[in-house]
Amino acid sequence: MKIREFIKQSIDIDVYDNVCDGIGIAYCGPMSLTEEGEKQFADVLDYDIEFRNDVAIVDTDRHDWKRRLRKAEEFFYAIAGYVDNDLFEKWFIMED
Repeated sequence: MKIREFIKQSIDIDVYDNVCDGIGIAYCGPMSLTEEGEKQFADVLDYDIEFRNDVAIVDTDRHDWKRRLRKAEEFFYAIAGYVDNDLFEKWFIMED
């Protein structure tokens, strides 16, 4: 499943990566992105994510894993609200 599909789910789950467990943040969905958010996180939304033992694992294991990990961390920390409120409102829409 891609992250763009994952964030549409009504789920509360911890998110990690498959290289060094470097993300380690809770996700509470569903969420949507604004047009600006789609642009800001375009590459991350196409990363694969899977469920394993009650957690979600983002696939960052590529030759450029450090960049992929950094982008995935940026996305999941922002969507969890660890970003300036103006940026959160610019990028995300909380679903009902």
